[in-house]
Amino acid sequence: MKRVYTAVILTVLTLLSCSQKPGDSGDSTLAGVNGAIDTITVDTMDVVFTPPADGIITEDMSERYIMCAKDINSLIQQRAEAGKNYLDSLGVTYEQLADSAFKTNNKEIVDNYNNITVGGNFTESEKNIYRKYSMTEDEFIWIASHLSNPENAEIQAKVTEALLEIIAP
Repeated sequence: MKRVYTAVILTVLTLLSCSQKPGDSGDSTLAGVNGAIDTITVDTMDVVFTPPADGIITEDMSERYIMCAKDINSLIQQRAEAGKNYLDSLGVTYEQLADSAFKTNNKEIVDNYNNITVGGNFTESEKNIYRKYSMTEDEFIWIASHLSNPENAEIQAKVTEALLEIIAP
């Protein structure tokens, strides 16, 4: 049952994380000439993730993945609550929001709700989470899609345990 919950949450996080666009920067520190430390700007969205040839998720990758997944889940929860509050303030139910006639006659409400839940600065907030943990969206998706591989069973158990609080609260 835990594996089902894990697969569901990983799928949701992966799908929601697919909105990332290139063009954001982060800082990296490199040793420069004569050992001097130079800070350079690295566009983390331009960094190409190259999966390990052996397909094995490293400990570092799993730790960054867990932190990203928790923060993305928190972002989703915050946005869902804000969307619910918006609908409640108007006396609109989720059933109404899903009704095609309501959508046609209340386009502004639907657009505002979508902007609150997944629009606006959601994408930027998501990018900031990846940046915070030195991860690209491609790496996040690769890890999610390779957790179920037999060679990653130990890492999958660790990730499942760490994400249990968001998988099955």
